Amino acid sequence: MLKLLIVDNERIIVESLLDLFERNERIELEVHGAYSSLEALELLRRTRIDIVLSDIRMPGMDGLELQREIVKEWPWCKVIFLTGYDDFEYIHQAVRNGGIDYLLKMEGNEAIVRAVEKAAAELYEAVASRQLLEHAKRQLQLARPLLLQEYVMELVQGDADAHRRRAVRFAELSLPLGSADQVLLAIGRVDDWGDSLSNSDRQLLLYAIANIADEYFAKASRCVSVSFERNKLLWLIQPAGDGAADSELSTKASHSQLIRFIHGTIETVQYACKQYLKLSLSFAAADRMRAWEDAPEQFHALKRLFGRGLGLGKEFILLDKSSQGGQVQEPPIQTQAMRSQLEKLGAMSAYLENGQRQHFETEYAKLMDMAASLDRPDTYLRLEIYASLVAIFLSYMNRWGLHAEIGQTFDLGRLASLDADRHWHEVEAYFSSLADRLFEQKQLDQHSSEGHLIRHVQLYVEHNLAGDLSLTRIGEVVGYNPYYLTRLYKQRTNEGLTEYIIRCRLAKAQRLLTEGQMIVQDISRAVGFMTEQSFYRFFKKAAGCTPQEYRERSMLSKTDNEK
Repeated sequence: MLKLLIVDNERIIVESLLDLFERNERIELEVHGAYSSLEALELLRRTRIDIVLSDIRMPGMDGLELQREIVKEWPWCKVIFLTGYDDFEYIHQAVRNGGIDYLLKMEGNEAIVRAVEKAAAELYEAVASRQLLEHAKRQLQLARPLLLQEYVMELVQGDADAHRRRAVRFAELSLPLGSADQVLLAIGRVDDWGDSLSNSDRQLLLYAIANIADEYFAKASRCVSVSFERNKLLWLIQPAGDGAADSELSTKASHSQLIRFIHGTIETVQYACKQYLKLSLSFAAADRMRAWEDAPEQFHALKRLFGRGLGLGKEFILLDKSSQGGQVQEPPIQTQAMRSQLEKLGAMSAYLENGQRQHFETEYAKLMDMAASLDRPDTYLRLEIYASLVAIFLSYMNRWGLHAEIGQTFDLGRLASLDADRHWHEVEAYFSSLADRLFEQKQLDQHSSEGHLIRHVQLYVEHNLAGDLSLTRIGEVVGYNPYYLTRLYKQRTNEGLTEYIIRCRLAKAQRLLTEGQMIVQDISRAVGFMTEQSFYRFFKKAAGCTPQEYRERSMLSKTDNEK
């Protein structure tokens, strides 16, 4: 809903225009009034305003000065100048400062309404304009590094959706890689950061390392690099060119040439980083190209090289030759699928935190299905799963102080006493029940908080019927965005917030009319109407009769009851 602000130092003009737009059904507006430029600025600094209908000549700050201040707060705000002075110089300044229209007060209400409708149409058009689309594209480019990192890590960790949508995602992220071509993986690690570098310094150095490596690799390849685990970089590499090959033989030759080039260039990259960045780096690279579906297996094989044997040293360069039997094979029980699933425990923790029950349950079921389908029981792998889930649940309950509440209906003592080796089915059932209980508690807390918020809104409305009950003001009072607030109110009560305000105003007006102690003009102000005419229209539409007719019927009914 667009917001219109009417500014004029003559109260009668403001009130008549407020009344005009409250009656107007051609455009939906939230209308505000101000009787000076300073009062207008106070409102503009508290809430977004889309259209301003303002007098030009006002005491103190005039309309043109006000417009310059408006642009500082809300650059897209449309300003319509309304004046009784047919002054060319004022018209010239209005156009020069960006005022979209200039009207004489004598032109009449229809011209004013058309000017506001024109401004509204231009605002709506601007939302869909190419300028805003280009802005969105620029914002996407700024976010691209983070999106790229997230997607690449999903890809090499075996996320099924990431692989299924490769072609689309490569295009969206402008990846210079072929989604159907084979890929070569390499990992670099900073061996020692030292003690003097901050986290931001380290991120900057990782960026510098990636730039150095990409500069060398780009001479004969297409590559993408991302950072992970705070001190590592991953490169995805393909031969230079469009990926098309004349024959299988030329493809193999191209792959062999690329592998030799990358293996030889890594040493140059290592030396350059030592020379220019004063950092010692170690590298692990694959010895052959892989299909994208096999990249997760290759990624984890390279990671394992850093964790044992020569990988514990510094400034080494290791090649993964597991496919040729030259390396110690991973125990068959720890399948690639299980490793990938275990790495999603961090996501499961986020799902629990954010109340995303379905996502959590999906990943939990996958994890437990894989653990149950192992060829033989693996005590340590199951212990890893058990300890990880305990950490997730305990961390969540610690952050939100839920131990006492959950402990009233759930045996939390078993968290540390379950036998993950002999009674795995009990572990699975226990964690499933605990997750259910935590999600239920989160839903109850949300429901309670929302109920408290709704009651807060209702109390404010009931006690401020004569005051400002705009959605903006109510949002300020309760500390929530007005559009979120109206959606939530409708969801919880099956009644719009505006309808509730109307109902409360009508009920109070009827009560005051029945009591018979106040004149209609005072009653109209007591329920929030600036003019008696607006109150009459509101009351007749809501009650089906005029205020005076309602009062007379109430008095007659009261007399009959007394008889």
